[in-house]
Amino acid sequence: MAAANLKVLKHGMTVQRVKTEANVDVGMEAGDAVKIGGTGTNYAVLCLDGDPEQGTDIFLGITKSAGSQTAAADGEVDVELCVPGTVIEGKANTTSNIATAANLLGVLFDFVAFDRSAATAAGTITIDENEGTDQDVHGLMILDGRITDGMLFVTPANAWIGRGAV
Repeated sequence: MAAANLKVLKHGMTVQRVKTEANVDVGMEAGDAVKIGGTGTNYAVLCLDGDPEQGTDIFLGITKSAGSQTAAADGEVDVELCVPGTVIEGKANTTSNIATAANLLGVLFDFVAFDRSAATAAGTITIDENEGTDQDVHGLMILDGRITDGMLFVTPANAWIGRGAV
């Protein structure tokens, strides 16, 4: 996976260093989407195909550094925390689906998820505009896009804010 596939354009919260689990997501790079997971849900783990999911995943944000975990030792990664209102830029899964103004208009405000070409850090991550618009499941909302290069601008529709016991 190439670094900087995803980036926060505006309204990221802050950068927080979080733990990454040994022998999991080795090869995590800057510009990746992560959620809470791993053993005891105490680690940042990669968002895979179909993540983040409403009511299931707690989306953390976009990595600003590579993960330092190895096959034998836990590590850390710096994450720019993202909440609803944060704008994230990423490539559409099928750029021809947003190649015209009419195509782009057809996906605006759809609820979608990330797509990963493999279930490891080696997989390329994109935004799956093909997902449809199931706001009860998909954790990203398409705000806009750029038809010249197939980029989409999304905001998290779920996050850790408001989760847990009151």
